[in-house]
Amino acid sequence: MKELVRQLVDNELSRRDFGTAMLALGFSTAASNSLADSIASAAEGEEPNSYEFTGNGGEIIAECLMAAGIEYIFDVNSTGQTTFYDAVGERPELKLIVGLQEGQATSMAHGYELASGKVAALFMPSIGMPNTLCNLYNAWKDRSSLVVFSDGQQSKQVGRDGFQQVENWLEMTDQFTKWQWQVNHADRIAEMTRRAIKVAATQPGGPSYVKIPRDLLEQKNVTQTIYSQEYFNVQVNMEPRSELIEEAAELLLNAKKPMINAGPEITRAGAAPEVLELAELLGIPFSQGYSVYGDVPFQHPLFQGFAGMGFPRGVRRTDVYLNLGAMMPDEGLITQPIKDTTTLIDARVEYEKIGNRFRTDVVITAGMKETTVALLDAVKSKATEAQLEALRAPRMEKAMQDYEKNKARDRKRAAADWNSSPISAERLCYEMDQLLDENAIVVVETGGRDPQRWMDFSPGKKDIIGPTTGYALGWGIGAALGVKIAQPDRQVIAMVGDGAMLFGQIEALWTAARYEIPVILVVFNNHSYDGERGRIQLFSQLARENKEAWKDMSCYLGNPDINYVDIAKGFEIDGAKLDKPSQITKVMKRAIAATREGRPYMIDASILRRGPGAESTWHPDISIARDRKLKV
Repeated sequence: MKELVRQLVDNELSRRDFGTAMLALGFSTAASNSLADSIASAAEGEEPNSYEFTGNGGEIIAECLMAAGIEYIFDVNSTGQTTFYDAVGERPELKLIVGLQEGQATSMAHGYELASGKVAALFMPSIGMPNTLCNLYNAWKDRSSLVVFSDGQQSKQVGRDGFQQVENWLEMTDQFTKWQWQVNHADRIAEMTRRAIKVAATQPGGPSYVKIPRDLLEQKNVTQTIYSQEYFNVQVNMEPRSELIEEAAELLLNAKKPMINAGPEITRAGAAPEVLELAELLGIPFSQGYSVYGDVPFQHPLFQGFAGMGFPRGVRRTDVYLNLGAMMPDEGLITQPIKDTTTLIDARVEYEKIGNRFRTDVVITAGMKETTVALLDAVKSKATEAQLEALRAPRMEKAMQDYEKNKARDRKRAAADWNSSPISAERLCYEMDQLLDENAIVVVETGGRDPQRWMDFSPGKKDIIGPTTGYALGWGIGAALGVKIAQPDRQVIAMVGDGAMLFGQIEALWTAARYEIPVILVVFNNHSYDGERGRIQLFSQLARENKEAWKDMSCYLGNPDINYVDIAKGFEIDGAKLDKPSQITKVMKRAIAATREGRPYMIDASILRRGPGAESTWHPDISIARDRKLKV
């Protein structure tokens, strides 16, 4: 599709031929016409909101960002950005959020985009681009619309393996961006800025990267036309083909054991209410697809589990599987795939991923809001209320019975450690859920599903963001700061494991304090990588042959036992240790009070270790000091 769009824009393809090619890809006539109209509008729009501007490269970028409605720029300082800093300093409409480390600035921008739905802008030093890659990868996996700029050495010095130079700055970002470009002519700075924003924003989203050498940023008296970004945005409002909707509705109505799998395209389209309505209309069980969001309510009788890093109940028994805006679950996502004989309806904007492995019976390439609304209308038109109730009632009755049985089982399992010290993760999540605001946003980077299982993310309640589908550690604190910047009037709490916290997130505390970002920061501190230790033991040949001989070589994080409250105090952030269940309410109220006063707050929660080898504190006995020959 991207190549077809380019050919249409460059007049290499007529509008009729464009429509024919889109139909061949599975798009409806309405969808292809809508897209063609958007492209024509972007290419030929009127110019009442355009103006000529003369200045240096940094000023031109600043003008373009304002024309795109961007308010915050996430930044790590660099000498090469001098002209941009000067431009931002003279434009109070732009707010610069400085991070001390590039990866954390990237996760802040990522969190901002996830919570706002708006393109997030970063300006990085070129030498800092390798540091961005871990969280740029996370943003790419989550299809997050980031536009990344970096400076660089002057053009005439390129290719000499000199100070802060590599052979190809763009190549390292290729796998984690939709598009990347180096600007070689100052008169194209505005053009490439607009294009980077457009590419990042067009769904499915993703990061884009533009590198601009320092001499171009400093070049004076460059005249550019500054356009409103609305002339270049491509709105992907695509209606599904009616015959495909009719076929899908018939399959759902005639299915014996249907299932819905919902993914991030649902939340991005604002279609979660319609998906839930469709599920409840027919009593269809649903799973959470591989997603950074909570696209379906976890505390619902029809919820079957996670189709990614989890194993939904009943997936192998389903006869009709409706995949809405999610990756199809397979072993690569550590989950159970559907059977080859299952009838598959796959509906996504990201059509390039459809049919790569699974035989697909109905392919719907359209917007998720449009698709779910059309499916609802089609189902209602094909069955009477009595017929729908006959399908729904027995399914809902069984779902409720199973739900109550599973909840009772979970409560029984949790009861054994409910009053333990250190605190069980289940108890901490449950207690925090009672104390947080009803509409709080919870940003998660913990090792388990305890927040999802013991907190209420039902419609109209709290929202959950995370974990990122990239699962690269070192994301949650920065992401939570970005979420709070995007949603300043909602309570935001970050839940991160101690292992994740030690993946370069300490620096983000400086940004939280500097800009008074009132987020509750909770470190689930069990001095251990529980999940990783369990997987290492599972795959260990030694553990299989002689379990008693196996030792945890790498996952115990104690000795020294890190005190995150003391670390936070170094950044002028108050906090408290949390060791016993009886302390939860008192500590949480202090945290809530601090954030209402406009300051972040750190909670170092002592969490019970679980899994194979959990109680072992053994680690390799290595001491460099002891092995010295000279005490120097």
